Amino acid sequence: MIPTIAPLTPTDEFLNHQIVNTHATVASADRAWTEKVWFMLARKDGSLAASFGLGKYTNRNVLDGFAGVQRGTQQRTVRASRVLRPQLEETSVGPLSYEVIEPFKAIRIALAPNAAQPIAFDLVFTATMPAFFEKRDTVFAAGRAASDVIRYHQAGTITGWIEIEGERISVAPEDWFGFRDHSWGVREHVGKDPSDLVPGNIGATGGSKAGQPYHFNWLVSQIDRPDGTSYDLAYYFRDFGGEGPPEFFSGYINESDGTQIPILHLYPEIAYRQGDKAAMHGRITAIVAGKGKSVEERVFEIEAIDPEMGFRLLPGMYGPWKDQIHGSFKGEDFLDGECIDDVNASEKTAENYRWQIRDRPVRIREGANSGFGDMESIIIGEYPGVTLV
Repeated sequence: MIPTIAPLTPTDEFLNHQIVNTHATVASADRAWTEKVWFMLARKDGSLAASFGLGKYTNRNVLDGFAGVQRGTQQRTVRASRVLRPQLEETSVGPLSYEVIEPFKAIRIALAPNAAQPIAFDLVFTATMPAFFEKRDTVFAAGRAASDVIRYHQAGTITGWIEIEGERISVAPEDWFGFRDHSWGVREHVGKDPSDLVPGNIGATGGSKAGQPYHFNWLVSQIDRPDGTSYDLAYYFRDFGGEGPPEFFSGYINESDGTQIPILHLYPEIAYRQGDKAAMHGRITAIVAGKGKSVEERVFEIEAIDPEMGFRLLPGMYGPWKDQIHGSFKGEDFLDGECIDDVNASEKTAENYRWQIRDRPVRIREGANSGFGDMESIIIGEYPGVTLV
């Protein structure tokens, strides 16, 4: 008899089922189904940053992740992967571990001493703002829903320690800031595409987008007022060509009481460094609904805390790296990593060209209010309105 019910898991004891099956499976059969967590943590002076990510690919039977530390231009990254089952509910892989201490309040991430790189950390993220959803991200390619993802992000402070080559550095909440996100659904660029797929430029409505100018920009932040309240400018857009509305846009001003104010229009004027397309400084104008039928214009200034800092996510398997990509099978118990002494070197810029994505710690200001944020961006080709400096 062919089984139609997946195995029981400890979570099945609780009253939280969403589909007519156990928590050992998901509703979609798509191999690209992913549940992922990410953390960006940085000192307010820009001297040190840490990054962490974990991905669960239920239909690929894989759990993988990365952890890294950047000091100056030097970035050390550790990657690990394992077969998901039978340890289906364990949120650890190799030296990496993720623990929910209190939902939406405190999360522990750790990198144990390991053979890949002489780095380790044990850090607790404590929320300073509620968790906020972005808009559902849906992409259709060649008739398939290539992406159908929901994501929330959250701001917080950090406590614990980081160790680099035997030097232990204390992490105090007054000196650090951080952001995390949690997403799930069908995601693009998970594992390698099957070799027998029709090429994307054949039969595509409107033709292929390959080679077109492209602009991706994502920002999360926490901005503090003198009265002690806080809010978050958060947006995400990606666009090909610069003509008409963006392919995707999500934008809110999120208040610490949980209120989300939708951004109606966004005008980012950001200067990027000529050599590696790193965000340097700029102004972001957000148009939001005011009282009655009026609209309100709000202007935010951003600048990179340190022009040299920006943790590259390509070594974290956000895109192809060393013939690896997240979600792919790398062995039953895989561990590797490397140290890049200068992630901004010209040869590394060329290597990362199409996947420039990095976590860029920024300062952000609106009038008398100020705070910190993380900006991720990709610029490809001659995109209109982009300034290179």
